[in-house]
Amino acid sequence: MNNQNCPEIIKIHDDSFGSHVEHWSLLTDEPTTEVPKWLGQALDAPVMPMGLCHSETDMDESSWLIQGPKGSPILLSQVIAVEDNKPKSVKTAFPCFNSPFKTEAKIDRIISCESNTQAVLCLNLGNNTTVYAFDSLYSVNHAHYKKDHTYSVRLYGWAYHLERVSDHEQLVVDDPASIKHHRALNAILAENNGIAPTNLQEQIDAWEPQCDDDKAPVTVDFSKMVAYLYGEKIGQEDEAWCQSKIVGKSTFEFKDHTYTFYDITLFAEEDQPAILARIATKEDQFKDFQIGQYIRGNIWLQTNIF
Repeated sequence: MNNQNCPEIIKIHDDSFGSHVEHWSLLTDEPTTEVPKWLGQALDAPVMPMGLCHSETDMDESSWLIQGPKGSPILLSQVIAVEDNKPKSVKTAFPCFNSPFKTEAKIDRIISCESNTQAVLCLNLGNNTTVYAFDSLYSVNHAHYKKDHTYSVRLYGWAYHLERVSDHEQLVVDDPASIKHHRALNAILAENNGIAPTNLQEQIDAWEPQCDDDKAPVTVDFSKMVAYLYGEKIGQEDEAWCQSKIVGKSTFEFKDHTYTFYDITLFAEEDQPAILARIATKEDQFKDFQIGQYIRGNIWLQTNIF
């Protein structure tokens, strides 16, 4: 890789990424016994995605990325160490799937493990929007990423926990300093056609209430809010929290379980197209949410770039 032309790379120890056992537990209650069996079965109908590679000569000769079963709604991925063009050992394995939703992004930063088998990408989606996602194709793509290049990315994830957001869920803010900040921010943005001035904080500090209503408690309605927060621990920023609107729903069968796909708004800004992601769950308690409802929860966010 040309280091002068690639995004910033942060190398961390493999253990800092956490264990994929927790991720496999989203698919089975017996990951240590079931997953090895599944991976073996996946090799009966394998797929070797090329990602950004144009030919096999562009691919890393030290590892293979094998997915399967071919045509399955869920793909079982394994990165295999290769020596003299022969498989040596499994470096890592993880579940993934595909999303139909594309969005454009630049790669601001790559957080990669020392073995170079997996990474979390810091994706710049524009409009001051950043998302972190586990790169399911990193083992084939890592030598081809370029800084300031715009890629077509797909975002999807596995749900750890989901809950419906109650209608008219509200928070009343009665702290005087918080009230002033909220009123001042809204007033200043209104005066500047929604664009924050360069000295925004100075104007907020100088702003004074004009009437009693400016001092009244502020009621914030969270029930129709779309929000995303990435994980705080380096290497695990892909473990995210989000609140989203459901815009699509479907089901499918995999390994004797019925899974639910929810298509959600990961980001929704006024006057901008919503950025959508697809999330999956097999848990019965998370299967009854409906299109149009708002849900929130913890997800493992992934991406793939072809």
